[in-house]
Amino acid sequence: MSAPNKNFDPVEVSALQPQELEAARDEALAAIAAAADLDALKQVRLAHAGGRSPLALANREIGALPPAARADAGKRIGAARGAVARR
Repeated sequence: MSAPNKNFDPVEVSALQPQELEAARDEALAAIAAAADLDALKQVRLAHAGGRSPLALANREIGALPPAARADAGKRIGAARGAVARR
């Protein structure tokens, strides 16, 4: 019998894929830039940085990953959320 494959990732969560996170980040930044007034900006921030935003939901999916994959996913999500928060 062979040894366990420690690199095998049985869970592939699409919300955590780099291209999905980049798309969510880019969509949020574009919406922030397009906000015409403070009310629109508030709505954009709720939609793209609030608790039900795609980036927040992706953050919750980290727990579904094996321990070895969590750090990398967390760094990608943190970078995307940080870019949105700085705008």
